[in-house]
Amino acid sequence: MSQIENHWGEVANIETALMRKMIALGLDWHDEVAMRQLAAECKTFGPAQVEAAYASNDQSRITKAELFSLASVMIQTMENATFERRDVHGGEVWKAFGRHLYQ
Repeated sequence: MSQIENHWGEVANIETALMRKMIALGLDWHDEVAMRQLAAECKTFGPAQVEAAYASNDQSRITKAELFSLASVMIQTMENATFERRDVHGGEVWKAFGRHLYQ
């Protein structure tokens, strides 16, 4: 398998996981306000919040922590592809959420 296929596959898998987390949280990636709010929360969500989410045993908080971790993995995967001069990008779900992370 070529390296570009690997990046595309990783991005597609991450996006599918993001979609599942959003569905589990009852979020609609077509809802601009919801995506903006989710991105704002993601920007301030750090390791302490991840630990607190898992300690709480609150499935909603855990799912959100996992979603934010996936966003971090997506950004890193896309950066790695860029460093290798590969043109990869997310699909509809990532674009709806990711654009607010960069604002």
